[in-house]
Formats: sequence, C-alpha cells, structure tokens
Amino acid sequence: MSEIHYNFGQNFTSLEDVSSNVQTIQGIRADIATIFNTLATVYEGEGSIALNQAQIKVSEMMDEALNNVANAQGQAMDQQAAMQAMDRANAAQF
Repeated sequence: MSEIHYNFGQNFTSLEDVSSNVQTIQGIRADIATIFNTLATVYEGEGSIALNQAQIKVSEMMDEALNNVANAQGQAMDQQAAMQAMDRANAAQF
C-alpha cells in the first residue's frame, strides 16, 4: 500500500503565490489603463468611441478572469485547510 503525502506547506505556498500573482496582474492593469488613456488622446470621433469600448471590454474580461482566479484560489485554500484538519483528526485517532 502506498502512502498518501499531502505536502500541506508546499500547497499553501503555491496558493499564496497565486494570490501574489493576482496582485501583480492588478498592477499591470494600471499600466494597460495608462496605455488606453494615452491612445484616447490620439483618436477622435468613431475611433475614440471604438477605443473606449475596447477598453471597457478588456477591463471587464480582466475583472472576470481575476475574479475567477481569486475565487478558485480561495476555494482551494478552504479545501486545503479542510483536508489538513481532517488529516489531523484522523492522525489523532491512532
């Protein structure tokens, strides 16, 4: 029979890395907004409207992606904590 090894410490570290990367991406979003704002000074009329719509779409897509990642990371953290608690409870029975 093989052993089950959960490696809780490494799992938590990896999940914390995901959270850190989400924060990094949030910072990049500010750079993207700056680029769109700079481009907005160049375009007029229909081009300006299209650029604004593109900026809104990109922002919404990034919001959705980041929210999905953050939610998945939070759920993974919860599952990790539950598994660790169950492992401790099972170990205490010996």
